[in-house]
Amino acid sequence: PARRSRRAAVRQVAMSESRRGNELAEMSAALRAHAAKANPTKDQQHARRALFQRIIQYLTIGIDMSPLFSDVIMNAHTKDMATKKMLYHYLTHYAQAKADLALLTVNTLQKDCRDEDPVVRGLAVRSMASMRVPDLVEYLIGAVQQGLRDAHPYPRKTAAMGVLKIYDLHPEAVRETELLQTLREMLLTDQNAATVFNCVVTLMEIDGPKSLATKQIVYGLINRLKDFTEWAQVTILEIVALYPPADKTETFDVMNALEDRLQHSNSAVVLATVKCFLRATLELPDVHQQVFERMKAPLLTLAQTESQEPAYAVWAHLHLLTLRAPPLFANDFKSFFCRIGDPPAVKRLKIEALVAVVDVGNTYEIVTELSEYVSDVEPRIAREAVRGIARVALEGDGDSAGPIVDRLLQFVHHGAGYVVAETLAAVVSLTRKHGEVFANACVAAISNIEMDDIDEPGGRVALAYLLGEFGEVVPEAPYVLEPALASFEEEPDARVRLELLTAAAKLFFKRAPEMRAMLQTALQAGCLDADQDVHDRAAMYVRLLARDPDAAARVVGGLEQKNKVHNFSDARERDKYAPQIFDEFNTLSVLYREPAFVFCDESAAGGRVVPRAPSALDLRGGDGDGGGGAGMPGDSLIDFGGDDAVSGGGAGGALGGDDANLLDLYDVPSMATSGATSVHDELGRLEGLGGVSGVDAARASAGAAPAGLTLA
Repeated sequence: PARRSRRAAVRQVAMSESRRGNELAEMSAALRAHAAKANPTKDQQHARRALFQRIIQYLTIGIDMSPLFSDVIMNAHTKDMATKKMLYHYLTHYAQAKADLALLTVNTLQKDCRDEDPVVRGLAVRSMASMRVPDLVEYLIGAVQQGLRDAHPYPRKTAAMGVLKIYDLHPEAVRETELLQTLREMLLTDQNAATVFNCVVTLMEIDGPKSLATKQIVYGLINRLKDFTEWAQVTILEIVALYPPADKTETFDVMNALEDRLQHSNSAVVLATVKCFLRATLELPDVHQQVFERMKAPLLTLAQTESQEPAYAVWAHLHLLTLRAPPLFANDFKSFFCRIGDPPAVKRLKIEALVAVVDVGNTYEIVTELSEYVSDVEPRIAREAVRGIARVALEGDGDSAGPIVDRLLQFVHHGAGYVVAETLAAVVSLTRKHGEVFANACVAAISNIEMDDIDEPGGRVALAYLLGEFGEVVPEAPYVLEPALASFEEEPDARVRLELLTAAAKLFFKRAPEMRAMLQTALQAGCLDADQDVHDRAAMYVRLLARDPDAAARVVGGLEQKNKVHNFSDARERDKYAPQIFDEFNTLSVLYREPAFVFCDESAAGGRVVPRAPSALDLRGGDGDGGGGAGMPGDSLIDFGGDDAVSGGGAGGALGGDDANLLDLYDVPSMATSGATSVHDELGRLEGLGGVSGVDAARASAGAAPAGLTLA
């Protein structure tokens, strides 16, 4: 049956090819018959038009109609406009594949370039330029030059774009002629706005937009700005933004000429005008501030549109402006309150803008509003609201942030798990920056939370950190960690396993009798973990604890006074490219919140290349999922010695050389070691570290430990 079906398929293909060949032969004969008629009747013109429609339909669905190329050329003398358009479309489609036959169309196209109908002249120039046949360049230059001098605007604007097509085929040919100089003259003298705009686009693509940012060209374009379409106005305003005014008077002249564009209904025109104002006043701080005040009303009005895409673009630019000058938007903070119909992306921008404009006078109202968003049905918005409240608390001082922290800690017992997880992450940041001020309140808030109550990895990591950091004042800390440590191997997220190891090690130096067995279990499981980071951290803790508990107390136990964290890495990363993004105002950089080199690769854009800097992901060298190398269970990135015993059980390798003593990384005095020691041997020696005496010895050697926190 399979063989019969294959034979049937072969016969069907053969029949299809045969039918296609017969149909092409019929079309070829019909085209030759129509070409032989010098003065066709209306019925014959209608029949030829129907034939060309059939050819274009087949061409559109992907059927190869190139065998008819020579027959189609024979009909190029037709006077029917619809047929001529379809014929030109066919020629431009197959000209590159039939370059030798395309030369036969030169005489007909040149004749059409001199036709009395301006539409035919424009179509002929456009078709000749669109063929992209290098052998036609010499004929094309003459046709384009003739089109640029045409009395009708349609052939002129078509010829202006034809210059760019010639440049793509033969750049030297364009620069050796006077085509570019003709375009520059037309840009200033032509009366047709569409022709002027095509000249602008062509010159921008060839010489770059900065070549047009001269006083004569900029003033000429500004004076005629209302004559252009909205798209053309945006392009021209981009050129105006590149023009540096000579003095303050000229700056005001340019802004006065563009003032009415701020009232335009098109958001792209308004944003392009705002960019011109901002660029022109960068060197005038007092005027720059007035520009911010002037642009607030138009942008806030445009942002209220019901169309989501333009609204998001406007809100993204407003968000950028609030980061640039927060005090200027502080009194308009209510304009950034979320509406029930706002899409989630717009709500996130509004929340971030609210956080940016916080000051002494509006803090209470903004935090109250953000607290309402925590109950939003969209989890992303609820998370962003919690982060916003946390940022307000972190950016304030310890005295003024107290009520905000109290409001934030209410969400620790929120019903939604993602809100609790985000709140715990915020609490971690608060304790790292304002530990001595809010530690008691934060510890009291987490004292009744169990690890099993939190499903999200981020929340479990935060809770484990807090229990390890403040375990001496949380009576239940070891018992909250115990179930998680007992099921260490079943924890799916490597970040959680890493933090559980660290928390257990910290608690060991604070509550040794309760944590000895748990730490032993966690370290054994960690040394056999498939994740490379978990494996390496567990091996490091084993060696530190087995060889020098005093050093472990200083390195891991956290018994010394810690320095405050004033700036977090995510905030620095967020502000890293802010000046460059502001410089790329009214581009995708504002929407993506990254400079253009991060997401653009212009190597294929006609040689106009922007160097690409390595992104944060490239620098990390991984996919950012926290702990790569899950497929390397036995290969340590750093040779700790005894890796065979760690990964597979068996005899441990010998410790020697520079890798034998990792304590040098922590400024711990070197210890002499002799003989071969495996991780499993050192795990066995941890039995001697139990009891209060081991912790007391570690604290004594580490110096005076800070007094434990007490609950208020």
